[in-house]
Amino acid sequence: MTDLADVTRDDSIAVAKSFSHPTVDTKHVLWGVLQALDADAPADIDRSAVWRLLGPNGTTDSLPTISATAETALAGITTKDSAIALARTLATQLGILGGSTAGADPAAAATPTDGTAGPAAGASTDSAEGAATTDAKAVTTPVPDSEASLLAELDSMIGLGEVKAAVRRLLALQHLNAERAKAGLPVVNASKHLVFTGDPGTGKTTVAGIVARLYKVAGLVSKGQLIQTGRADLVAGYVGQTALKVQDVVQRALGGVLFIDEAYALAQGGYEDFGDEAIATLVKMMEEHRDDLAVIAAGYDAEMRDFIDSNPGLRSRFTHYIHFPNYDADELVAIFGSIAAAAQVGAGPEVEARVRILVSAAIDRPDFGNARYVRTVFEDAYANMAARVLADGSVTDPEMRNLVPDDVTDPGQGPIEAHRPIGFRPR
Repeated sequence: MTDLADVTRDDSIAVAKSFSHPTVDTKHVLWGVLQALDADAPADIDRSAVWRLLGPNGTTDSLPTISATAETALAGITTKDSAIALARTLATQLGILGGSTAGADPAAAATPTDGTAGPAAGASTDSAEGAATTDAKAVTTPVPDSEASLLAELDSMIGLGEVKAAVRRLLALQHLNAERAKAGLPVVNASKHLVFTGDPGTGKTTVAGIVARLYKVAGLVSKGQLIQTGRADLVAGYVGQTALKVQDVVQRALGGVLFIDEAYALAQGGYEDFGDEAIATLVKMMEEHRDDLAVIAAGYDAEMRDFIDSNPGLRSRFTHYIHFPNYDADELVAIFGSIAAAAQVGAGPEVEARVRILVSAAIDRPDFGNARYVRTVFEDAYANMAARVLADGSVTDPEMRNLVPDDVTDPGQGPIEAHRPIGFRPR
């Protein structure tokens, strides 16, 4: 059952990275094993509750490491039955299964057993409901993905109007081809492979995950998992190893979508680099598995066009481009509000005004991270709130629920209007 274990590992890492969490812990493994089991997953484990338990977002862009407890859990997957048992065990530990933690402290039930932090204080989870429920029959059967629910999830994302329209256009194309095929009419070649262009923090990874699930619902792939990778996972330093690395990653992605972030880096190696070998192997495997594999290559606009033009095989397979524009100040403020709302932290008009000042000043920075930057601002504001609330040694209910304007600072640069000494600005 190596494939099931590998898929679980990949999905666990992918969801941790999509939330920008630095470490894969048991809540990520629970999500990963449910995704890997797919239709065989226990029906009484509510996936929406697991998803909410994964929040809030972190701040790291690097590939997450796997905790010792998560490694132990992953190592126990040898059969489908062992994977199902693991899902139940983790769901019980995390307070997802109703009735299984009756009488336990809800906050403790929602804390991962490997000691990493769970949801931020005040974040909404189902663990309290699960701990308070003594009737084991009072569970919610997860609702399978549908095209309508996934498009609603896409529409709930702030901004990205052109991206949403492009995804719908791709689905319409696939649907039309399916109907023409049923009628015995010829179909127009419609590649499943996509190029996402845009700056960091514009939602490319999140949309890629939705596209993977849409592809499954549409019957274009069999599983719908998203496997995220990059140059380091595909290119080796020695002759003969690169092809093996690419083959391994593609095998894990079969049945879903392989998402290659900063894909242009494959073609930017120097002398004696094996990036070209990785590209050639990838093209070959895309052809071999064209019926059950989709590849989404992502990166900056100009660099991605150069990357696609670097190999005729890429040019013929990647025919659909979707551009992710940078967010404007209004959208960034709205994203801040949505992050705060998800964590059940109040952010009133004065706080939003402070955030607007901050993002308006940062939006033109060369390294501006769009939504990632806003997420960092929220995490920093929450930390400032914690320090403020605990300064007098006691915590009141209103204090733990609401940010104040002074909590909002430019991460790493102090308050927006901190004491500004007269003199030259430091460089």
